Amino acid sequence: MHSLQVSHNFPVRQPAELLPELESIIREAGDTALAAQAGISREIKPDGSIVTPADKAAERFIRERLSALLPSAGITGEELGASLEGEAGLWLIDPIDGTSNYAFGSPSWGVSIGLVRGEEPLLGAIYLPALHELYVAHAGGGAALNGKRIPPIPAGKVKPEELVSCPDRILRSCQRTELCGKLRHTGAFVIDATYTAVQRFRGLIGLREKLYDIAASLCIAREVNAEVRYADGSPLVLEPLKHEHAKLEKPWLMFPKGSDFYL
Repeated sequence: MHSLQVSHNFPVRQPAELLPELESIIREAGDTALAAQAGISREIKPDGSIVTPADKAAERFIRERLSALLPSAGITGEELGASLEGEAGLWLIDPIDGTSNYAFGSPSWGVSIGLVRGEEPLLGAIYLPALHELYVAHAGGGAALNGKRIPPIPAGKVKPEELVSCPDRILRSCQRTELCGKLRHTGAFVIDATYTAVQRFRGLIGLREKLYDIAASLCIAREVNAEVRYADGSPLVLEPLKHEHAKLEKPWLMFPKGSDFYL
């Protein structure tokens, strides 16, 4: 991965203005990846994770289109490197989130594109092609699923019968009695996060994600009135996560407000 300087000689457009073209970009990237899913080849990256030709092709396509859409923003993606934040902010791309699911034929994967500026998530778009679901949000404008506004998440504690996304790495680090709800994990952050936004899951606990994994979901979560913080109660700050290779190194959550849940 590499760092690139970003030009500052372009007018900055408002987030809401960008949504129609962003929706077009993410749909085309996702539908192209879906068409290529059957029989896709797999490679193993140095960190042991899977990558496919579709991951790299989708990110190249998205980068090219985003550069034209908002030239004064930086771009960071999972597969093709990082740049500095620009005047208009920083695009964060996960071209196929849930690559292992994708590579083995599961429908539980998606494309994620977020735009942040400073500590502010400005835009979020997540497309789940195999499920025909497009989630979008912009700061102050609410969130929508397939064009229909998503209502705010009801506040309150998580009930024992309600579903909570929790990866196995969390289970290995704490006792089951410290957690809440019925635990589930789909293997794709975009699935767990969007399911939380529409309350198929009551909440989500995460660990070791990078900013390109979560940026779009953060915007969507805020617009549906979710509480996003570290599980110990401290605030989740974006700036340190913009550094290359930075991860969320302690458990964090996307929960209903008033859950009173801490680890």
